[in-house]
Amino acid sequence: MNTLSRSSLATVLLLTGICSIMLLADSPVVHAKQDAAKPLPPAFADRCLEVAEQLDPQFAAELRALCDLDPAEFERVIRRQGPRLTGLAELQSSDPVLYQKKLIELKADAEVHRLAGELQQLIEKDPANTDRIESLKKLLRGQLRIRLGFELHNQQLYIERIEEQLESLRARSACEREHFDEVVEAQLARITGQSEPIQSVCP
Repeated sequence: MNTLSRSSLATVLLLTGICSIMLLADSPVVHAKQDAAKPLPPAFADRCLEVAEQLDPQFAAELRALCDLDPAEFERVIRRQGPRLTGLAELQSSDPVLYQKKLIELKADAEVHRLAGELQQLIEKDPANTDRIESLKKLLRGQLRIRLGFELHNQQLYIERIEEQLESLRARSACEREHFDEVVEAQLARITGQSEPIQSVCP
């Protein structure tokens, strides 16, 4: 059975952090669970591979190789990670700016995992190689600073998006309270299929 490389496994682990993105995307594709008893839709697998290609070309290439060599294992990986990948794709459509910034953050995170793995292996196998160990520590420290900078910036964007949503929700709630009866009549007209439905007074 073909296995994914260490760097690609790090990418897989990073996908678990996309859950918060999926909530912002608010897509039915994201929240739907894949039924293990049903065949995996080819379109779903293709979409996952497209997003994986943007996130990590090596990861995508190894997924394609895994599909050829071990279709059952490929399906297992896609069923587990696919919704997270499609969640990222939904964010690309709903908020392209945040998507691009999150993609950069995830790539920085992948580099942190790669350097950390290399450093840990070197410490275990060749602890006397202090020059290389110190060099990797410097690289890792710098990458950690880069990653944290991206994380803090994106967190601020998330906060701004949430504040915008809250403001919109407050405005709608206030409007519906003010026009309570009109909202009820508009909903009744919509439910009963009135030929000339009442236009809602609230957005």
